[in-house]
Amino acid sequence: MKINLEVEDLIHPCTQYALDIVEKRRIVGRSEYLACKRHLDDLERQGSEEFPWIFDEAKANKIYDWFHYCHHVKGALAGQPIELEPFQKFDLGCIFGWVHKDTGLRKYEKSFSLMARKNAKSTIMSGIALYLMAGDKEESPEVYCAAVDREQARIVWKDARSMAQKSPDIRKRLKIRNNLITHLTRGGELIPLSKETKNKDGYNPSGAIIDEYHAHSTSEIYDLIWSAWGQRNQALMAIISTAGFETVENPCYDEYTYCKKILIGEIVNERYFVMIRELDPDDDEHNPSIWIKANPLRAATAAGIEKLKEQHDEAFNSGIPKKIRNFRVKNLNKW
Repeated sequence: MKINLEVEDLIHPCTQYALDIVEKRRIVGRSEYLACKRHLDDLERQGSEEFPWIFDEAKANKIYDWFHYCHHVKGALAGQPIELEPFQKFDLGCIFGWVHKDTGLRKYEKSFSLMARKNAKSTIMSGIALYLMAGDKEESPEVYCAAVDREQARIVWKDARSMAQKSPDIRKRLKIRNNLITHLTRGGELIPLSKETKNKDGYNPSGAIIDEYHAHSTSEIYDLIWSAWGQRNQALMAIISTAGFETVENPCYDEYTYCKKILIGEIVNERYFVMIRELDPDDDEHNPSIWIKANPLRAATAAGIEKLKEQHDEAFNSGIPKKIRNFRVKNLNKW
């Protein structure tokens, strides 16, 4: 790479993370390595005639700053401001920092994030939903927290509502009701969306979070949102999930397969950010040192590793196929 700043502190956190990965200072899987290399390769060609995108550090910093206003809503950290981890800064920096060199509008209109459960996916997506609602300066924003059913759709939405209520700087911008969040001056709405939602016509989304996509038996919700795309200057659809138990006729697995092809360069899609955190095919699933590949948050601490080991031992010592399968899928993010 040609990024040779003499003072390392001058390197943006997003780019520094990518450098740490490609220079093998962190343990990651092949897919995450390729996502980081993609960012560095794009930096080399940014602003060129064939690649009219640039990495705007100020835009990336803006989303970092936004999360300073967001507070945790669950667990031991409830009520405390969110401190972004390096891997989260990379993802957010890429999604919000890459823009068109002339218009300044965001490059990525879709993102796909796959990692094991309990790695704060919903927390980050709640913050993104609120940013798209209140921090993006979009007139009459329409942001949807979408899932396979009503209850799942309300998980991220309720987290976003709680986050807004606990964060004074965000709360003062919004009108928060039981089933609807609106912007006090720009209108719009942040609402849960599922197959059970009535009156799904006439959508004009400025943002959408599709939660636990592996649980969707069809692509109906994805298609509904995507069919309404293109009427906003920089709408964002963020798909989050863990791996699932089904690979045949499963829309998330199909999307996962498509996204892997983007990472290896078999398919070119410059408007799609992809981050897949998973073990590699030859990894020893019993080796705790590589669990961080699928668990960038949980496996980053001794306590997190110990809990994962406890779950691993219970599953494999039981000899019960269902328990073993569940650990592999949900804790190691293996389809």
